[in-house]
Amino acid sequence: MTDRTITVGIMKVDVGGEDARGLSRLTEQATDTFTRELRREPRLRIQSLTFAGPHLTPDREGYRALDFVQIGINEKTERRLAFLLIVTEVEITASSLSYLLALPSQLTNVAILSTRRLADYGSEDLKDHALLADRLGTLMLHSFGRLLNLPYHPDNTNYMARIRVPEDLDAMHHFTEEQFARMADNLPEEANDRYSEGNRFSFVLRQTAANLSRIVRGALRANPIRIATKLPTMIATALSVIVLLIFGGETWDFAASVSRGQLAVFVGASFAAATFVLYRAFSFKLVGTRNGKISESSVVTAGATYLALVLTLCCLFLLFGLLMYGVVVFVFPDPLMDNWTSDRDGSTPGAHLRLVIFLAAVGVLSGSLGGSADSRSVVRNVLFAVDET
Repeated sequence: MTDRTITVGIMKVDVGGEDARGLSRLTEQATDTFTRELRREPRLRIQSLTFAGPHLTPDREGYRALDFVQIGINEKTERRLAFLLIVTEVEITASSLSYLLALPSQLTNVAILSTRRLADYGSEDLKDHALLADRLGTLMLHSFGRLLNLPYHPDNTNYMARIRVPEDLDAMHHFTEEQFARMADNLPEEANDRYSEGNRFSFVLRQTAANLSRIVRGALRANPIRIATKLPTMIATALSVIVLLIFGGETWDFAASVSRGQLAVFVGASFAAATFVLYRAFSFKLVGTRNGKISESSVVTAGATYLALVLTLCCLFLLFGLLMYGVVVFVFPDPLMDNWTSDRDGSTPGAHLRLVIFLAAVGVLSGSLGGSADSRSVVRNVLFAVDET
């Protein structure tokens, strides 16, 4: 794979459809800068593309970046690109910033860049086309570096410096030799460009095994704990159910009598069902090409998404378990535990543990039904776009 040509697509997406603010010319000049800076990497091939403005509905603050990511996934798959940078002229909403310059999605190898905020409204910089093109080219290089997992650099003249305001782009003009070396090392791993030729199931299994480290890294980067905090409806639904169950005598009877094997099957089935529900609710629609082939990057994205959701459920399982253990130990009196169950002692540590595991599993299962109603855009943003610029 290291000897293959790695194609980076730069796609102009003119939502307005009227070449607003000279988007074509800006993108062309910025692409020249991008190509010139990366010419020392012989495996890279830069391809300029145009996508007719999609029918997207803006929010009050602007357009949703993740809508463009879905377009990018589809186009990257169909055109067989390793990376795709989408340049648009419209305002892109951000979850943690007042406005968004770029959103590199390392999990999908798609970056969204907006020209809307390259200069402040009403400033003279808006009329300086050369300045805007230079800033867009620098933003492309910064975003591409993030797609290749380059860390931020403390030197504000480096392409990987943190960008706080658009003016910061003016000082950024170089990569270090160490960064070039790391980019060269990361390119083969990050440029997923294999496509299924035969059995799709076997292709998925092979690519999952081959990219296991990348899948794990993508899932951990999404931060399962952070995902859990974005699921308030799921947590509320789960707590409502398990608090109701813990005050029922039948629940204590079950926990005191159930075998380890039966409990393990129930927990496993609960996790499988809950993960399936959340995956269908929050994952992107990963499409194949028109001839039915699926890409390696689609397998990696799906695998990392699924693993991130499993880890999120594990975090919630532990949270529910600890909370219920505290309720069992500090709320219920021992005499009540002794007499509540029909023929077993419900006050033993083993009975407590089985009860806690059962309730936590019920919480995960019931909570997933409520969690699917949580904001899809908020959870997707954590999963697929943790790096807002």
